[in-house]
Amino acid sequence: MSARQLVYMDESGDAGFKLDRGSSPALVIAGVIFDDPADAQATADRIELLRVQSGRSSRYQFHFTDMDRRSREDFFRAVRLFPFRVRAIVMAKDRIYPDSMLRRRGDYSYSYTAKMLLKHTFGMVEEAKLFVDGEAGRQSLREMVSYLRRECNTPGLRVIREVRFVPKREGNVLLQLADMVTSGIARSYRTDKSDHRVYRELIQPRLEDVWEFGHPKKPEVRRPRDLSCHQQARAPFGDSSDYGASVVSL
Repeated sequence: MSARQLVYMDESGDAGFKLDRGSSPALVIAGVIFDDPADAQATADRIELLRVQSGRSSRYQFHFTDMDRRSREDFFRAVRLFPFRVRAIVMAKDRIYPDSMLRRRGDYSYSYTAKMLLKHTFGMVEEAKLFVDGEAGRQSLREMVSYLRRECNTPGLRVIREVRFVPKREGNVLLQLADMVTSGIARSYRTDKSDHRVYRELIQPRLEDVWEFGHPKKPEVRRPRDLSCHQQARAPFGDSSDYGASVVSL
């Protein structure tokens, strides 16, 4: 891997677990990865051109929640064939055990999920410069970055070479790309939305990995009506292969 890798990280959803009181059903964290700064510049130039072509001001920022469906589709079509990779992790909150630390501490939940994203890449991310949306003075961000450095960098592999905090006022278009991609993936889990399939399908050529984690769901068992009670009790549940290979228990 190139020592010039650039990773732009963002999240969609929150770290809360009060699902009946407004917490998001999932926390999604994604990294947009460029293996060469020239690829990053080419992608940034394309986003800037889209802004001009769409008649938006130079101060406009692309953020998923502020855009309508057509504008989102235009954005993804503009960037979908450019040379970047996306790795994402999805924490489905209803699949996290009740006594898990992830449920008790929101700050830990976010940092842990980000660590899992960056650490378990099978060598696909190393010596990277990490860009994080936010002010460098925020204590919570500094603590998260210290945690990521400690957990992700080992004597045999340094995942994070450098970290740069980028305030929103700088208008970094590649962090806006990370916002769009992360939110597009998150929308694919909102089956109550009519556009839940659209954005992930558009960005599919760039998705290297989307890792869902949490305890496995038991497959639904449909029992024939003519089985006796004894036979129903012996009706088999699926083996572990039914749960998918990308699930890890917590």
